[in-house]
Amino acid sequence: MNHFTRISFYVFIVVTLTSLLSAQQSDFQVKKNFETEYNAIKGGIDSSKSTGELDTLAERIKALERQFVNRKNFLDKALYPETFDSKMENLKTLHVLTYDRVYLIANQGVKIEELEGRILLLTTRLDTLGAERNRLFDELRASKKTVATLQAAIKKLSANLQAKDRLLFALIDSIFLPYDKNLNQVADVQKEAISRKLQKSSILTRIYDIAADNVEFLGVTQLQGKDYASMIDQYQQFNNKWTGLSEKINAVHVASEVKTDNQPKTGGATSGKKAATVNEEQPPSVHVDSVVTLWYTKLTASFWSQIAKEFSSKGIALRPFSTGTSFSASIHAYVDSMKASESDASIFVNDVWKERIDKDWRDALTKETMLGKAEYASLDKAVSELGQRKFDATFIGYIIAVLVIVLLAWWFLKRKPKPASASPTK
Repeated sequence: MNHFTRISFYVFIVVTLTSLLSAQQSDFQVKKNFETEYNAIKGGIDSSKSTGELDTLAERIKALERQFVNRKNFLDKALYPETFDSKMENLKTLHVLTYDRVYLIANQGVKIEELEGRILLLTTRLDTLGAERNRLFDELRASKKTVATLQAAIKKLSANLQAKDRLLFALIDSIFLPYDKNLNQVADVQKEAISRKLQKSSILTRIYDIAADNVEFLGVTQLQGKDYASMIDQYQQFNNKWTGLSEKINAVHVASEVKTDNQPKTGGATSGKKAATVNEEQPPSVHVDSVVTLWYTKLTASFWSQIAKEFSSKGIALRPFSTGTSFSASIHAYVDSMKASESDASIFVNDVWKERIDKDWRDALTKETMLGKAEYASLDKAVSELGQRKFDATFIGYIIAVLVIVLLAWWFLKRKPKPASASPTK
């Protein structure tokens, strides 16, 4: 190797080592710069006392993400077991929750500790009821030997489901309580904070599970006529609350989805064992809507099929019905056919309608979602008139028969020869 070659080789070695050292120093500096700014922002968030300070820090978070996103792959390795995305998500979460806390204290006068304590208490009680629910379902399945044990199990499980319902919506009210009723007036930061609280408390999972529990309850339970009124009320109250809540959940979900392009999207849905996989393109309330609809379908199907059995068990063949409208049409058609044929309708009127329908099913049938008070009164009048018509015809028949007997007796007595008069005594 000549002198020039050796010099070139040494120069190459020096340049290569210098480049390697420079690259290592550059990578080290990248990690150090990222962590320094990250910790500075985090410390600023922890010590912030106003929303103005937090607004400034929000811009620093965005700038930090823009500055280092091109070194994401390197930082994923350098920050292991954390990643660039997880560190940024943690920072954004801390910012949102701190902003929410500062906002509520400054503008709403809310005692945060008391509110969070209430949320924790309600969550714990719901979890306890959930465990009890599983035990009661097992008890119900094993209680079909006698009517008494079955009714006792149904009563306890129904009470459990209603208690869960009340506690759940009390928990939801506590989460939304500090904010304005009109979410259109609430800043996106607050909406994102609400969304995170809803996710942390597994609200959608709990709502889904309550509706699914009621679907399962209907599947394993043989309800009596008098049981349906409270079941219909429970569904209607739940559905009304859910209708209002779903609009709020969708509103805060939209706000929580407004994020940077490189941040993973969250489905905002449930993780419960009963919950279906949620399509990220759909609002988070969609799958809950589906199970609530199934609940209503199962409830009404059970309701109308049990009423139909009241008639069929007595040999009365009605037109098929599955709604209040078709039930009303079926009853009117049967009444009309009985009138036209002048058949004996005493079983229909007395044994079924008066003894079963009017006594056990009236409260449920008069619910506006089933038949309604006005329509039930119309049916009851038609059935009663059918009974009165038969009674009147029988009564008139009796009267005619009695009159005939009286007339015959009168005619017989009138035609009977009178005894001869005695001769006068002389």
